[in-house]
Amino acid sequence: MTEYSVLATGPLAENCYLLWREKSAWIIDPGADPEEILAELDARGLTPVAILLTHGHFDHLGALDALLKRYPALPVVLRSEEQDWCFTHPINQYPPFYFHQQRPATLVSPGETYTCGGLTARLIPTPGHTPGGQCILIEDNVPAPLCFTGDTLFAGSIGRTDLPGGSFAQLNASLRALAAKLSPETTLLPGHGPASTLEREQRTNPYLQPESDF
Repeated sequence: MTEYSVLATGPLAENCYLLWREKSAWIIDPGADPEEILAELDARGLTPVAILLTHGHFDHLGALDALLKRYPALPVVLRSEEQDWCFTHPINQYPPFYFHQQRPATLVSPGETYTCGGLTARLIPTPGHTPGGQCILIEDNVPAPLCFTGDTLFAGSIGRTDLPGGSFAQLNASLRALAAKLSPETTLLPGHGPASTLEREQRTNPYLQPESDF
């Protein structure tokens, strides 16, 4: 069975997720606090096999350098649209809480699926919050699908689009396309805040209402 845990990291309480099957784990959006992430891995007896990023903002990759110092061979999965800017853009240079992350030598540009360590995900492009945002959908060996939504979709809200590279029109289109790909029972695991389900968000989130045109 595939399992997961969540750590709220850094001053912006970004959700870093560990996803594992047996003892092989993915680290999803390691935003900060690398010592806590490593301690959680060690406490559960997990071996990380990949780092997956939903997008390239500083609060979602702030622990990247530190994790790669311990595990330098880990592939880092990030869409090419994000790779073009996120390791050099001024928005990602926010001391003292976050420090500029180096471009990893192990960067991977994903296709529609990614498989590593016995885990497989569908990677769904969701531009709008950033140019190359993606959602990570897990459908195998789980009671109900899991979708790690980053800052695309939150419980009751959506990601902001006023930062460089953001586009509300793109994000609105991404939300419609994402909802069409997910079953109602899908658990939504966002980059900030509590989990939800697609069914709940389609009932309560104003940005997912059929008649919405914000």
